[in-house]
Amino acid sequence: MSDSILIIGGGIAGINAALNAADYGCQVYLLDDTASIGGMMARLDKTFPTNDCSICIESPLMYRVDNHPNIEILTNCEVRRVNRNNGNFEIRLVKKARFVDADKCTGCGTCVEACPVSVPDELDGKIGGMRKLISIPFPQAVPNASIIDPRCRYGKMREQGACIGGCVVDCSQCRECPIALCVKACKDEGKDAVLLWQADKPMDIEVKSIIVCSGIKSYEPSTGTYGYNVYENVITNLQFERLMNAGGPTGGEIVRPSDKAHPKKIAWIQCVGRGDKELPYCSKVCCMITAKQVIITKEHDPSVETLVFYNDLKAYGKGFYDFHRKAVEGGTRYIKGKPFDIFEHPETKNLTIRFEDLDKGELMEEEVELLVLATGLIPSDRNKRLARVLGIELNEYGFFKEKEPLNAPLETNVDGVYLCGGATGPIDISESVVQASAASMKAVIARR
Repeated sequence: MSDSILIIGGGIAGINAALNAADYGCQVYLLDDTASIGGMMARLDKTFPTNDCSICIESPLMYRVDNHPNIEILTNCEVRRVNRNNGNFEIRLVKKARFVDADKCTGCGTCVEACPVSVPDELDGKIGGMRKLISIPFPQAVPNASIIDPRCRYGKMREQGACIGGCVVDCSQCRECPIALCVKACKDEGKDAVLLWQADKPMDIEVKSIIVCSGIKSYEPSTGTYGYNVYENVITNLQFERLMNAGGPTGGEIVRPSDKAHPKKIAWIQCVGRGDKELPYCSKVCCMITAKQVIITKEHDPSVETLVFYNDLKAYGKGFYDFHRKAVEGGTRYIKGKPFDIFEHPETKNLTIRFEDLDKGELMEEEVELLVLATGLIPSDRNKRLARVLGIELNEYGFFKEKEPLNAPLETNVDGVYLCGGATGPIDISESVVQASAASMKAVIARR
């Protein structure tokens, strides 16, 4: 429809923008290049400063999107080409094959149980998370349907024990698979939803406005940074978040990767990676993420000793400083100083942190059982490609550039293309929702 709105990115900002625009009567296409909407928020444990359950907040919104008559969800989908014609955007999309019919799949999990191969999960692999070659992204996924790893479909996992890829006939030429266990399991359930012959599908749509909500991602420290990827018990704050999450790989149990024991002393190091080429700025939310994590850790086990190494603290939002004070009053030690050396004890896998305490002016040591690196937020990998396709500009950090932050906020150098959420820079959930409301109103007004 030529008066529709395309929203690129199905995280919390994209979801709220879609609902706002759809409630005003607009036809909305909500696009995401992953297998489910939800974004990063769907994989978090709690949100600061209230410590409300993340998925408990977002899941009802995802359900509303899925059932809204004015919203069409396009997951596993990419924007390939955009042309301007008579004030509208003519867009070529490619819906990538998930090798499962999402309309037929009920998410029963029978195919997942039948799959013989488990591989490290992309998000949780460092902390022991595994998934099957056919899987559902997370329990509350929308659509709640399985997806097959393309490496399995194209025969690249045979050496790992995959049952697909040994047939002399390609799946695209066949409709009756006697080999694939997931196909058989699905048919035994009477659904026939696994379609190994499914192919990428091009789609053409025409819209009046576009909102870019491409999101952000957590910075991955380089190997060796404070022992990361060298010592087992050095993890990032995102990985620790997954340990706390009841839907994570440990069912919400905070355990060490090395021996699955419950650590009794945990340290956080702030501003890890800041100053690197990819992260030359303050991400502003990391201090509150750490405060949240130490508070929740104490709720799990009040006897756990928690300490935070920092240089500066940023508590910029409503209730944020009180939240930091809650962490301190709960028994967390905040140490002003940046560690300069980490080494592991081979027998116990504990870690000794050497640092200068700037308040005392002394060199000191602390031995901990688990070390968490509080890393910042960087632009999504999709930003460069989207900027090229849409003809919009990026700033020096790789986020999308606003036309005029004061006079034309959330607008771009291309009329009719708007921004919100992590597309604009490091941002927390509440700010993302506010920006989504503003960007969606701009898009609705431009459509009229």
